[in-house]
Amino acid sequence: MYKKTYFNQPFVQFTIPIIIGIVFYYYVKIDFKFILMGLIVSLALFLVCIFLNKKDLLVIYLLFFIIGMLAMYGKIENSILKSFVGENVEIEGRVVEARYKDDSANYVLETKNIYHNGHIYTGKEKVLLKCYGEEKYEIGDAIKVSGILNEPKANTNPKLFNYKLYLETNDIFTTISTRSHFVKTISKNNLNSGEVFRKKFKTKVEGTFDEYLNPTNSQLMKSIMLGEMSYLDQDYQIKYREMGLAHLMAVSGLHIGIISSFLISAFAILGINRKINIGTTIAILWIYGYLIGFPPSVLRSLIMFTVLMYSQIQFRAYDEINTIAFAAFILLIYNPLWLFNVGFQLSFMATLSLLLLLKEMRNKFYPYKGKAMTSLYSILAVQIGVAPITMYYFNSISPMSILANFLLIPLLSIGVIIAFFILLFSFAGGFICRFLGIVLNEILNVENIVLNMIYALPLGSIKMFSSSIFGIFLYYFAIFCIFKIVRVDVFPFEINRAIFYYLIVCILFISILPMVEKELTIEFIDVGQGDCMLIETNGRYFLVDTGGNVFGNFDVGENIVLPYLVKKGVFSLDGVFITHFHEDHCKSLPLLMENIKVKRVFIAYENENSTIYNDIISSAKENNVNVYKIGYNQKLDIGKNVSIRVLWPKEETNLKHIDNENNLSLVLLLDSFDKKTLLTGDIESETESILVQDERENIDFLKVPHHGSSTSSSEDFIDFFNPKYGFIQVGKNNFGHPDEEVLERYKDRGIDIYRTDESGLITLNIRPNKCEIYTFIREKPSINDIILNYGLEISFILIYMLLSYYISKKNCCIFREWENYEM
Repeated sequence: MYKKTYFNQPFVQFTIPIIIGIVFYYYVKIDFKFILMGLIVSLALFLVCIFLNKKDLLVIYLLFFIIGMLAMYGKIENSILKSFVGENVEIEGRVVEARYKDDSANYVLETKNIYHNGHIYTGKEKVLLKCYGEEKYEIGDAIKVSGILNEPKANTNPKLFNYKLYLETNDIFTTISTRSHFVKTISKNNLNSGEVFRKKFKTKVEGTFDEYLNPTNSQLMKSIMLGEMSYLDQDYQIKYREMGLAHLMAVSGLHIGIISSFLISAFAILGINRKINIGTTIAILWIYGYLIGFPPSVLRSLIMFTVLMYSQIQFRAYDEINTIAFAAFILLIYNPLWLFNVGFQLSFMATLSLLLLLKEMRNKFYPYKGKAMTSLYSILAVQIGVAPITMYYFNSISPMSILANFLLIPLLSIGVIIAFFILLFSFAGGFICRFLGIVLNEILNVENIVLNMIYALPLGSIKMFSSSIFGIFLYYFAIFCIFKIVRVDVFPFEINRAIFYYLIVCILFISILPMVEKELTIEFIDVGQGDCMLIETNGRYFLVDTGGNVFGNFDVGENIVLPYLVKKGVFSLDGVFITHFHEDHCKSLPLLMENIKVKRVFIAYENENSTIYNDIISSAKENNVNVYKIGYNQKLDIGKNVSIRVLWPKEETNLKHIDNENNLSLVLLLDSFDKKTLLTGDIESETESILVQDERENIDFLKVPHHGSSTSSSEDFIDFFNPKYGFIQVGKNNFGHPDEEVLERYKDRGIDIYRTDESGLITLNIRPNKCEIYTFIREKPSINDIILNYGLEISFILIYMLLSYYISKKNCCIFREWENYEM
């Protein structure tokens, strides 16, 4: 038996600073010459340490931190196509992926030649093609397409799905949209032997399960065997995700373990030599990984399994922690953007949790042994490990997930083995496959019944907010301390006391301080072409308008407003003010009332001829939400030193302006700490002229009327209210919003304008003695921005490095020493 020390796990030391370097470069974008200078300096220091026979952790951290940034630079900045964004180009390439819809299709092209302004550029790179029209193209088709090259759009509201980053993790940095008549087919079916093999395998799997299983079970087995959750209906995807079973759809350690155990046992029964047995099993598993496209979770499993099997053949000790760090090191050097892949994060954290926590659980619950208890401990360890990641991305957690995993994993494990037999015998066909299909159908039917029963339990799924990154750090630190993975006993009393005080201050800062600090926060949520403002004061939340979809099928409520509120932890709204009944201002309200608690809705008028008005009233009745009609000069106190007063509309003007519903918009004056904010809906110049005659209010902040249209923001209106800052909620539209002349009016008067289409979510903080405006999208974050947004995270990382360095000088380990037996 031996004990692994800190320096016997080198890949742990290499991988952590590489991860920090990758994250740092992604958000900060350091110039290449500075990265190169840093690399030279760190290499020189590293060589000096080797020459002097010293092991200095800080030098190692610095070197691999720079390597992480260099890897990220090489991945992001080597795109040829990114230099043509916004330009009209012609691309010749080959279809490598295809997803079809009713009237369009998404293709991933591997480029060969790029034509631009009479020049030809050659290079292999992926581009996403969205093609409208009836003509479809197959994988392997060589095509030429022309159009304007675009950069994918990132999320413009915090913590929401980042489409740009998702594509980048798949090596796609640009997109192009066109119609099929702008696409020219050069040749068909240009597939190499490996791609032909992969295509036949996928077709074989799909055809076999469709033939021998019912449609629901076929979808499930195709998802499990091919690692593509897209085969499942949306409702089933949600169930598996909320029940903590999504890992079954991502081919990973469980699948590799089942397949390898089956193959090794089968080869052993056949009397095959052990080394040949293991070598053949490894080869088959890598071929399987290739056939399903080598997703990160599969590569992690294959690397770890290969190292494990090699250690057994060579009778060498197997270091689990160093091996998982080695797998992460290899994958991140190959594609550093995988660090941001949800599958990558879940796969590594689940495996790491299993390795770190399982032994401690067995020791803590020593009297309770056996295979069933070991299985239960394993599930519990994984669920503890992945809980913060699951909550951050999916905003739900299920106490029943442990039960679901405990009951369903054995069933699905048996199902995977039977599915492999079906695939194997399908080449011969006949009675065996039909019989196995009947057995597998019954097992999966039972699995489906159990899943639905557990999902229907009262605690089947609990909505959770997305924690801050620092909150996640604290969670893991606490877990590691509880299970004695991090050894605080190696520090002197003074250092432990300092750590304790530091954590107390951090907890107070992130939890109690926001509750006691006097402030009003208005968030102008980017909902595209529409209005939606979230007001927060003294722990109470109000919405002014809810946004909605005007163009296309994109549901703003489902994809932006509701997810943003949930991620922020807003599960109850004290009130929703609807300015007027146009889709871009209130279509999302019924969805919100169905999914979170809305205490009351405020409207200015009734319009029974409006479909959306009737939908809101109907949904309010179904969800027991009170609807109040508020009128001119009515005042509502929504918090301490915070009130809202209605400036418009007046009751007698309702019928007069009914033909132009914009002019019926609810106009609210928000008074907070002697600062006034005017919220104007979509009023136009006619209403503006009346407000100027009736009101005598100087304001500080203005929600610019009607998205900055030419029919609003008259000179008299701007001059009368004379705001210091203006906010325009606007997105891509065909109305010419915001109007250039209107923007000039504000500019000429020295009024700073913030736009959601340029800045994403805009946050206005009003305190008794100070007002601040933050934008989610910035050109390039300054050091001040980094410290402001990630100060706690940076302090945590620096403290970790300093303590590691301190302990290394004492020749002991900050982590628990791992014990292994020689194999």
